[in-house]
Amino acid sequence: MKSNDRANPILLYLSLLTHDEERVRRQACEIMLSTYGERSLTFLRRLLDASDRDIQEQATRALRVVSEISGMRVEMHPFRGIYVECLGDLHVYVNGRDIKPEDWAQYDRGRAGARKVQGLFAYLVHMGAQGATSAEIGAALWNGTVSPSSLARTLSSLRQVLSRVGNPELAEQALIASRDVYRLESAQYQTDAGLFERTFNRAYQTEITAGLEPAVPLYQQARELYSGPYMADLPRSSDWGQEKRDLLMNDYVIATERLAEYEYSRHHYQRCLALCRAALECDPAADDVTCWALRCYARQGMRTELDRTYQRYRAIVTLNTSSFDEQDSVVQLYDKLTSQLSAVV
Repeated sequence: MKSNDRANPILLYLSLLTHDEERVRRQACEIMLSTYGERSLTFLRRLLDASDRDIQEQATRALRVVSEISGMRVEMHPFRGIYVECLGDLHVYVNGRDIKPEDWAQYDRGRAGARKVQGLFAYLVHMGAQGATSAEIGAALWNGTVSPSSLARTLSSLRQVLSRVGNPELAEQALIASRDVYRLESAQYQTDAGLFERTFNRAYQTEITAGLEPAVPLYQQARELYSGPYMADLPRSSDWGQEKRDLLMNDYVIATERLAEYEYSRHHYQRCLALCRAALECDPAADDVTCWALRCYARQGMRTELDRTYQRYRAIVTLNTSSFDEQDSVVQLYDKLTSQLSAVV
C-alpha cells in the first residue's frame, strides 16, 4: 500500500460502508458525511487507484453505497486533478498523490527555491479564476517587483512539479499564462476552503429558511472541514491571505456558536461549553460565544467559572479597543445572571 493510501482517513470506513447489514452501512455513511462532508467522496475516489486491489474494490462498492443512501451524485472513477488543503498547513494532492516538500524543489537547483515555487502555487490558488499579474505576484512573493527571468524560472519549476507528480497534460491545462496574467484553471482543482465555504453557506441558508435544527448537520460538516487558519504555514501569506483567513475563521466561529446554541437548547451544557472553548480559541472576543458559555456556567451554578470567563472577555475587549462599552451584550447578560444567582443564594 502506498504511503498516501495509508494516510487516507476514509480507509477506516471501508469495512463499515461495505458491511453486510444495511443498518451498519447507513450509520457509517451518515457519520462519514457528517465528519468530512463532500470531501469524503474525494477521499474515496482517491482509493479507486490504490496500490491494493482489494481496497480499490471496496472503494468502488463504498461509493455505490454512499450514492444509494445519500442520493448524492457520485463519480465512479479515480479522482483526477488537483486537491488543495489550505486550511491549516498547505497540502497538495495531484491525481491522488501528495506533493512532498522535496517535490517543490527545482530539478536544476536554480535560483527559485522550493518555498517560492510553493508560494506561487498557493498565491494562484488564493487569487482563483481572476489570476494575478506579474506585478501582483512580485508584491506578494518578492516583497516588491520580480524580474521577468525570475518569474519565468519559478513558473517553469511549478509546471515541472505538476508535470512530474501528475502528468504533462495536467500541468499544461492547469497552469495558464496569458498577457501577463497567470492563473490556475479552476476546473482542474478543488480546495477544502471552497468546500468549507459552500457547506457553511448552505448551513446558513438552511437555518434562515427552515430553522436551526435542520441546519445542525451542515454546521457540523463545516466545522469538521475547518482544520486551521488559512494557509497558516506559508511565511508571506500573512500579507495577502489575512483578509481571507479572517473571513474563514469568522465563519468557523459562527458555525460553532450556532451548534453551541443548539446543544444549550437541549440542556447538553458540557457539549455547549466544549464548543464555546473551541470557538474562543480562535476568537477570544466572540461575544455571542461568550454569552452561551456564561449561560452554561450559570445553569450549573458554577459562579467561579462564570466570573473568570467574564473577566477574561472584558480584559481582551479592553486590550483590543482601549475602552469598554457598558452596553455590551456580555456585560448585560453577566449582570443579569449574577443577580439571579445572588437572589437564589
